[in-house]
Amino acid sequence: MTGRDRTVNRSFLVCGGCGFIGSNFTRSLRLRYPEAAITVVDLLTYAGSLDNLGDFVDTAGFEFVKADISEFDTFTQFASRAYDLVINFAAETHVDRSLYQPDIFARTNVLGVVNLLLFCRDRNIPFLQISTDEVYGPARADESFSEAAPLRPTSPYAASKAAADLMVEAAISTFDQPAAIVRTSNNYGRWQFPEKLIPYFIYLARQNKPLPLYGDGSQRRCWIHVEDFCEALLRVVADFPTGEVYNIGGANELTNLEVAESLLRKIGGKSEVKLVPDRPGHDRAYRIDSSKYEAHYGSIKSRDFAAGLAETIDWYLAHSDIFARLDTAESRQFLDKHYRKHS
Repeated sequence: MTGRDRTVNRSFLVCGGCGFIGSNFTRSLRLRYPEAAITVVDLLTYAGSLDNLGDFVDTAGFEFVKADISEFDTFTQFASRAYDLVINFAAETHVDRSLYQPDIFARTNVLGVVNLLLFCRDRNIPFLQISTDEVYGPARADESFSEAAPLRPTSPYAASKAAADLMVEAAISTFDQPAAIVRTSNNYGRWQFPEKLIPYFIYLARQNKPLPLYGDGSQRRCWIHVEDFCEALLRVVADFPTGEVYNIGGANELTNLEVAESLLRKIGGKSEVKLVPDRPGHDRAYRIDSSKYEAHYGSIKSRDFAAGLAETIDWYLAHSDIFARLDTAESRQFLDKHYRKHS
């Protein structure tokens, strides 16, 4: 890591801090900077919960505000503090949901980021946007995208994230706004909403139900444990790279079938993989080049996937109450439409 750490005893605003990556990062941020003031803003939709933050909610210097970043007046009325950095994890992220609710994704992922940029520009606060490898679109077998690659998203989710990234880049170019973007690959680990592939398959496997896998299961993804991503992201926070884009990708590339089979070997029981009709526009592979990040900040820790998956499975089995989050009208409707008909 270069430069000096300018964040000690500072004030952070973490948007989407009750979601999967956001809550894990908020925990990491509090452990790294115990004296810092941390405000988390989250709308607490189906995928966000204060439970994800546990006892950190009660620590000194922590503040939670329920607000929607896509509602500018509602969002800004509470934010009077002079934050040293705004970090945005707030987003609709489930690709399957984006196919049928693109308006919700555009509202949160694009308009929300526009509002955060306006908020930060008015107060001269640095802004860090957390994005995804999916903005680059599908990669061929010999292809790995650097930060200079064109954005070619194929799903409504990826398109909304790409649009947000372009808004950030426009703010940098037009207003010289202090902002940066980090793009990551598939994260896995604790506190992920259990509609997503790994926790949902854990949920099914513990009931000896089949695991519905889209298509032939050969879609390839690069996985990084959420704690490893958060550790890498803390370096960016400590030495803020104004105007830059960095990829922080996982080193564990597997097919979806390999992930499912690894999970079944660990859990045991009578579950098996069941191939089901593919979803529309299902990209075959994503792959990003993190060499720019590593040249500036050092190597990215990426724990062995088998060990990380076993650790993740053990956590979900020990915290099985998280699966109760699937028992809402919204989740039941989604799962019945997309997955449960194959179970």
